[in-house]
Amino acid sequence: MVKQAELSFGKVLGAGASLFGGYSSFISNYESASLFEEQGALTRDDYFRQASLTREQGDRIRAKQTMEYVGAGVELAGTPMLMLKETMSKARAKARSQEITGINTERLYNKKADIQKEEGMSSLVSSILTGAALLL
Repeated sequence: MVKQAELSFGKVLGAGASLFGGYSSFISNYESASLFEEQGALTRDDYFRQASLTREQGDRIRAKQTMEYVGAGVELAGTPMLMLKETMSKARAKARSQEITGINTERLYNKKADIQKEEGMSSLVSSILTGAALLL
């Protein structure tokens, strides 16, 4: 009878340890996932700030070019106008590229977060099944 009680206590203890380990892993993975999501959002925001600065820089360069043309007595038609448009086009394209990079980087971090969550849930389910098997 004593041996049976010791064996049962050992099973319960082993099952509890398995559940605790799985739950700890679950919590840890969800915390990591949260950090990935936060990092993705911060990175996206950084890329969007860079895009804004790129647009502003394009505006400043265009304004400078305009003033130089006007100061030199050049009429803003034809080739000078094409140059101004090209300056703005390049700045806008570069800014959009930066925004797309930010969005894609955030998606990557969110995918990593999803993987972390899945691993945490898998660990929890595995520990529950292991704990149940120990009790049988």
